Amino acid sequence: MATRPEAGRFRWRAFVTFYVTLSFLLLAVSGIVLYVAPPGRVAHWTHWTLGGLDRESWQALHTVLAMLFVLAGAVHLYFNWRVLWSYLRSRLAAGVHLKREITLALAATLAVVALTLSGLPPFASVMALGEQAKGSWSISGGEPPVPHAELLTLERLAATTQVPLDRLIADLEAAGFEDVSSRTTLAALAQKSGRPPEQIWAGLQGSREVRDIPAGGGYGTQTVREVCAQLDVDLKLGLERLRARGIEAGADSPMKTLAQRHGKRPHDLVKILAGA
Repeated sequence: MATRPEAGRFRWRAFVTFYVTLSFLLLAVSGIVLYVAPPGRVAHWTHWTLGGLDRESWQALHTVLAMLFVLAGAVHLYFNWRVLWSYLRSRLAAGVHLKREITLALAATLAVVALTLSGLPPFASVMALGEQAKGSWSISGGEPPVPHAELLTLERLAATTQVPLDRLIADLEAAGFEDVSSRTTLAALAQKSGRPPEQIWAGLQGSREVRDIPAGGGYGTQTVREVCAQLDVDLKLGLERLRARGIEAGADSPMKTLAQRHGKRPHDLVKILAGA
């Protein structure tokens, strides 16, 4: 007659098994969330959250769960190494008769690794789909004027966006913020008010004026440097505005080539450079 385990005895093997299973499920959820989450610059600017957690919280959760999952997996192997070894020996013995299957499995694994690292279809589509999902969060105006604008002091933000510092401070005070100085950041104001930096910046209509785009064409024959000079926009600011939209460019990048590479018209890039 089989003996029943002691009711009060804690069974570590069962605990580790349950923990590994639950960790796997949570890792799958956090991995999917991070796959579609907006880029950091957008998440910080809009105070993006999902399920009450911001992007950093999801990243921390995913990282810690992954580390503990590996540790728990090692403990799980320790508790079950005899069963595992017996299984592996039986599989290895059977593998003598499964040479074609083993070879094909190995080839398929190597092909997946090679195609993924080479950025070739169909696995490149997985990353492209993720980037598309991330980019969709900024369609509704969620982009900061410059990357991580909320972390810049008002003095630095004014210089970068070419907005007079005194006007920026006056607009914030008119919006109801107190004790605003050149060292204040939008992130600090957002923390005090409970409003995302995007909402604070959107309310500063006077400080968000953009350069007028001169009439006429011919932008496709010019470089980024030449267009910035024509718009009277600081070259560094113009390049930061392009980078904030996912467009990597240099001062001497031809506008036409840059536009074709990103599926846009030269005039679309001009609008970005102007801050529109």
